[in-house]
Amino acid sequence: MKKLSLFVLLFSFSIACQNNAPVEEETAATSASSESLKKEVMDLHDKVMPEMTPMSKLQGQLQEAAIGAPDSLNYMTAAQDLKFAKQAMMEWMRGFSSTFSDDMSEAEKISFLEAEKAKMMRIDSLTQAAINKAQELYTAIPVAQDSL
Repeated sequence: MKKLSLFVLLFSFSIACQNNAPVEEETAATSASSESLKKEVMDLHDKVMPEMTPMSKLQGQLQEAAIGAPDSLNYMTAAQDLKFAKQAMMEWMRGFSSTFSDDMSEAEKISFLEAEKAKMMRIDSLTQAAINKAQELYTAIPVAQDSL
């Protein structure tokens, strides 16, 4: 009877150990995917962030060009779009840095980072659209004859 109990105990132990191996592999794969996802999010951030200063300059140029211009509404709208895109980026950075934690579980990290990647993709798209529209308007501004 003792031999049978010992056999059952060893058999149960070996099954339990075998079940842990896939969990450890899954955790390592999940960790790698959360790190990969974090890199994707930060790459998007790094793509958009350098645009902030040129956007501010372009915003000011459009606001200045709007003064007395017949299509000033278009210039001001484009300047507001730039401002909105910059604000979205600043808010995202504050939210990300105050929420993300290495103490999160891997599942929490992945869920959080997927949501943040979607936000950054929208911010990137918003930023690029605002810049393109603003540059198109600004380059089309007629040069005043007295400034020549």
